[in-house]
Amino acid sequence: MSDASRKFVIKIGLFTLTIIIISAVLFPTILNKVYLAVFPIQLLLIAVVTTIGHLWVIRAADQNPMKFTTAFMASVTLKLLVYLFFMLIYLLFDHTQVISFMLTFIVLYISFTIFEVIQVLKFIKK
Repeated sequence: MSDASRKFVIKIGLFTLTIIIISAVLFPTILNKVYLAVFPIQLLLIAVVTTIGHLWVIRAADQNPMKFTTAFMASVTLKLLVYLFFMLIYLLFDHTQVISFMLTFIVLYISFTIFEVIQVLKFIKK
């Protein structure tokens, strides 16, 4: 594992831990009506898929800098397909709280996407 990969894994671990702490404070109090039992699975899925996608992009860029754009776009596409598949499967089995599910998923997706884009920009600058 390269140094950039190791640093990213540590940073995304800390970022995920921060989200866990924030959600542990907000869900029992302010957001108690929005909490779903599937939230930890959403968080874990998005964190793992983001990590795998980012490590794939870093590895592709290290091997051949010309492949960076292709790897990044492929990573984004595959992530969106995995997320869509997860959402469809979950909503087929439990469609009672669609709004809560979609809101928490979108917030997590946007948070992790912003985090990853910031990390990719730092990687590109080097």
